[in-house]
Order: sequence, then structure tokens, then C-alpha cells
Amino acid sequence: TLHAEISYPLGKNHRPIVLPNQATAEELEAPRQKAVDTLNFGEWKAGVPSDAADEVDFLFHTDDEVREREAVFNLQNREYIEIQHQKENERLLAEAASKAKQEDEIAQEEGRRRYLKTSRARKRNPNELTTEEALLEVVRTRKISRKINYDAMSALFDDTGDFSTELLSDRERKKEEGTIGEV
Repeated sequence: TLHAEISYPLGKNHRPIVLPNQATAEELEAPRQKAVDTLNFGEWKAGVPSDAADEVDFLFHTDDEVREREAVFNLQNREYIEIQHQKENERLLAEAASKAKQEDEIAQEEGRRRYLKTSRARKRNPNELTTEEALLEVVRTRKISRKINYDAMSALFDDTGDFSTELLSDRERKKEEGTIGEV
């Protein structure tokens, strides 16, 4: 048998658990027991004693009685049924919102990957201009406005092309010029 060839894990009853697609030859054989017969209710009811027939009739309802009782139940429990429908609708909406949120997150992650890929590619370019050089190049090619002081804008950058953080405030500049303190 296959039990000798395959080591199965043991279950709580200390017998081997047969995993799917690893059935034994005995398990693959056709069943030996007779199939369960279906019950013919009319024949069964005819064989019931007359004193028990009323009780059997009380237990089993006809299709018309079932529809009648269902209609009465629906009328009496209208609020409950409406609440159940509302809960089902809310559940479906929540599932749809969750699915939409997951799709948005996937799209955002994909966009982020594309952005990082292109920004990394831009950063790797050694011939790229510094911020100051790019600004001056734009100014040379076209002046955007007459109201912008382009000389003052270029003074914002230090020698390396980065923003300069050592700008003097108006108060410090006036101290240097000697205007403060002379009253």
C-alpha cells in the first residue's frame, strides 16, 4: 500500500491523515455501501398510523401554507427585514470602498515607483545644471516679468549654486551701515 511509502502526519486519533491527491488504493475504489434512498413523502405518509396522521399534517406544511406564513412573517417583521437589507447594503458599500481604496493605493504605489525611477534617472545625470545656473539660463533665454529683480534673485544663491542661508536681515544691515543707534 501507499502507507508504507508515504509518511503521513498523525491526527488527534493517532492515525495518519491522508492528504489530498495522496489517497490509498482502498480509498480510490468504488464505494461498497448502497446509496441512500430518497424518501417519497406520499408513500411514507400513507404508511403512518391514522392517530399520528394529524400530528404529521401539523408538522409538514403545503406550499400555499408556507407562502402564507412567509407573508405574515414579513409583515410582522418588516423593520427587522429592512434593517437586514440596510446592513447588507452597507456591507456591500464598505466592500466597494475597500476595493476602491486598494486600487487607489496600488495606483499610487505604481505612480510613486515611476516617479522614483525617473527622478533617480535625473539625479544620475552629471551634466545637469545647478539651480542657479538653471535660473540664469531661463533668465537669459526669456525674461518672465519686468517686475522681478533678477539680480537680487541671483544673489540668493552662494558660489556652489545652493540657497544661501547667511542673508542679512534689514536690522543687521542697518547696524553695519551705522544708521541704528545714531539718534
